[in-house]
Amino acid sequence: MSNSEATSPFLPLPDGIFISSVHTTTTELVVHIASRQVSAACPLCQQPSERVHGHYGRTGAFLPCGGRRVILALTVRKFVCAKACCPQKIFTERLAELVQSYARMTNRLRDALVALGLATSAQVSERLAPSLGMHVSAPTLLRHLREEVCPPPKSVRILGVDDWAWKKGQTYGTILVDLEKRCPIELLPDRKEETLTAWLLTHPEIDVISRDRGGEYAAAARKGAPQAQQIADKFHMLKNLRDGLKELMARKQKVLPEVEEVSSDGIALRAQGKQRESAESEGAVPGELQKRWRSMSKEPRRSCTREQSLSSAQSRSQTSRANRLSRYEAVRVLHQQLVSEREIARRLNMSRHTVHKFLVSESFPERSKHPYQGSVLDPYKPYILDRWKNGCWNGTQLLEEVKKLGYIGSDALFRLFLSSIRKQHQASGTALALSLDIDGAKVNSPLDPACKPCIKRRLSPARASWLYVSQKNTLDEKHQKLVEQIRAAHDDLDRAYALTQEFVSMLAEHRDKNLDDWLAQAKHSGIKEMKSFANGIQRDYAAVRASFTSKWSNGPVEAQVNCLKLQKRLMFRACQF
Repeated sequence: MSNSEATSPFLPLPDGIFISSVHTTTTELVVHIASRQVSAACPLCQQPSERVHGHYGRTGAFLPCGGRRVILALTVRKFVCAKACCPQKIFTERLAELVQSYARMTNRLRDALVALGLATSAQVSERLAPSLGMHVSAPTLLRHLREEVCPPPKSVRILGVDDWAWKKGQTYGTILVDLEKRCPIELLPDRKEETLTAWLLTHPEIDVISRDRGGEYAAAARKGAPQAQQIADKFHMLKNLRDGLKELMARKQKVLPEVEEVSSDGIALRAQGKQRESAESEGAVPGELQKRWRSMSKEPRRSCTREQSLSSAQSRSQTSRANRLSRYEAVRVLHQQLVSEREIARRLNMSRHTVHKFLVSESFPERSKHPYQGSVLDPYKPYILDRWKNGCWNGTQLLEEVKKLGYIGSDALFRLFLSSIRKQHQASGTALALSLDIDGAKVNSPLDPACKPCIKRRLSPARASWLYVSQKNTLDEKHQKLVEQIRAAHDDLDRAYALTQEFVSMLAEHRDKNLDDWLAQAKHSGIKEMKSFANGIQRDYAAVRASFTSKWSNGPVEAQVNCLKLQKRLMFRACQF
């Protein structure tokens, strides 16, 4: 290629650089380029020089062309510095617009790979790049990503502040979000008052700060942005209100009504491979219980009758209750001696949550009983028992018969029940003496889908508090009747419901005129939880009142925290994270 063809529309190059020749293969395109600039500036003293000392070749990858990889073969010249006293006697001309010093790829290729890495991940980009005509390793891409400098945030007028967990329960940071643009602008390393104050002092243009009700953020906003209006988040206010209601319900748990729950539905869903949903989800089994179960499973099993196992279980239950009662009494005694909750927990080797639960309860909190939960096999047990009494003792045949009747559970569940029948048969010596006992749940017909055992269980404080903070028009007739039963159980519960509904409606309808009257009613209600909530609002009165009428809230901030959690999980064990 001649010098008259120094440029190409398919390969845009900076001014002063021309294409000398091009070599092509089936997979690569090698373009030889050189500089035609007369002089170059010394990188140390910036003195231009025209004395060429020599030249050498270097290569750099460029953006792909026609699906083929492009390699730039650069002929780079060396110059002698024109300044005699300059310590840099010889230097190489810089082509900063095309490729950086010591770089193995051009600026445009680097920008494209960084964009690909930000859109996916380093590992995915490494696998995807060859199909796009580019090559990069994951460590190289991570290095380029770390070198990227985020532009400083522009002026922000409406700021949202919330905390997020580096490591849940141990270390926390602070996320700052521009609520007008709904995008994060800064991550602070901690949630200390001094850190946020220092950042706010550099942004005097802030007019509104939406935050949770934490004291650290409130103090930081007062010191760092005294000109800004503070707005307490509505969600956190309702959460604080519901937490207080939970404590009230825990104190009055003995008077809460009992509700009937159909248990077979959950088992049937689990048999179909679906997740069972409940009002209160239970956590995973603790590690110590798993270890104890494994150690117990290794011990030789002893044969015992049903009566013996029941009496043993009752004995263990009574012993456990006695131990728990003694701990409850010890907590109350230490509390009367003005010992703090933290110190009580340390002395008795208990969790602070349990200590607090014992102290707020007006009487000993009994453990909630967990009755028989039912099984997807329950509707078919009478049929299996009748067939067994009639002489059909073949398990495979019985399993096929119940499956034709609609049984969708596992074979193991069926065999477990059949094994209990065999043991009862061997103990009694006759099939006619067999009985069906489903812990009081009577099932009459195997073909009746409506036959499901019902369980009565006392309403939990968490569920009762949720009913209280829900607006009445959003509840169905069943839940509305349940609310009336709770209100009728105690005068404090009735007054608490009226106060809660008034506060929720004030938030929903943006009515701040009645806030002072509501605070006075809550303080004189005789309910310590409502009084504590009202005192908390009084301490943050200006921010709370502003939240009743302002359109700004921490909703977008919570959304960004959720996105941040997702990125943490995606980057787990990557990029030294």
